[in-house]
Amino acid sequence: MRYSSTIQSLSPSVTLQLSARAKEMMQSGRDVVSLSAGQPDFPTPAPIVQAAIEAIREGRTGYTASSGIPELRKAVAAVYSARRGLEWTTGNVVVSCGAKHSLSILIASAINPGDRVLLPRPYWVSYPEMVKAYGGVPVFTAEEGITPREIEAAAAQGAVGVMLNYPSNPSGCVPTAGEMREIADAVADSGMWVISDDIYEDLCYIEGGTPHILDFRPDLKERTAVVSGVSKTYSMTGWRIGYCLCSGEWARLAGMLQAHSTSNPCSISQWAALAAVEGKAEEERRDMHRAFLERRDLICSLLSAEEYLQFDRPDGAFYVFAKLTVGGPLDSTAFCSELLDEEGLAIIPGSAFGAEGYIRISFAASDDDIREGVKRLGRFLHGRYDT
Repeated sequence: MRYSSTIQSLSPSVTLQLSARAKEMMQSGRDVVSLSAGQPDFPTPAPIVQAAIEAIREGRTGYTASSGIPELRKAVAAVYSARRGLEWTTGNVVVSCGAKHSLSILIASAINPGDRVLLPRPYWVSYPEMVKAYGGVPVFTAEEGITPREIEAAAAQGAVGVMLNYPSNPSGCVPTAGEMREIADAVADSGMWVISDDIYEDLCYIEGGTPHILDFRPDLKERTAVVSGVSKTYSMTGWRIGYCLCSGEWARLAGMLQAHSTSNPCSISQWAALAAVEGKAEEERRDMHRAFLERRDLICSLLSAEEYLQFDRPDGAFYVFAKLTVGGPLDSTAFCSELLDEEGLAIIPGSAFGAEGYIRISFAASDDDIREGVKRLGRFLHGRYDT
């Protein structure tokens, strides 16, 4: 049998691989601390769980509309219309099986074979693989982040779209208002479409929140797709509900692809997500946000004492993206594999995000695990690199 050469060319998800390996070691009895997780470690808030239970009891267990139940689509449209000061309706919303699925169907609906898509570095591990899976060509910024000059250069070389992710996974970076204004103006001039991955939008630790491209150039609305979901904000990763807001035609095409692939997202999860979007767990959301802020400050304080690490304090998400300052070339994948074997600490190599020589450390973990994890990392670094 001959398999797809396109799919065979894709790289596996390093984040999922290392997390799975850490879980296997734990199950075998090994003492492992995992600071690799891309998910909150809190339980899903009780009001959301209760909404799911009620949906089950009411028999809401059949197929739904392929693009999502009207109630959830209407609620998402209302919330984001108010948030961005723009007007979206249910016809602009597609509810999918997680934000990753939303990204996938949007990319598939927007590119043709050979189309170039600009990805700022460091990028989330799945972006380039998604672009390649649908026949596109990922192109990367030369430096960390993105500048108007690089947008202009990519457009001149035929790039048709750009993907933005703020707060960033893996770096937790949030651009300033001035930086985002420049990005927005450059994109507007370029003619490129935009997919704005906003899944960490509510996990921002700076006053005023995350500047958004549509805040500065609302005229980009018809060629911008906004992606978010309930996974990170409400600790609902396993419920698998994400959504996008985009032009009516883009939503129609993405919804049609979804109808032919997954039919519809889980019916019960959609009713649970509706409770979240309608604000029925705001107290719990604020508590989780406060906990992440405190953990951010804790882990940054601990890591700042390590001489072999250099990092910027993240303004969002729940990761520290640190450069290993050990001198000479470094294979971050091998580094993380050996760290897991020798110290029982799971973190993610920067190479997965297009940034060799870096490591991503999650603080979606208890204070005790954060303290122990940083201790193990320091012991490994000093044991290996002290002279």
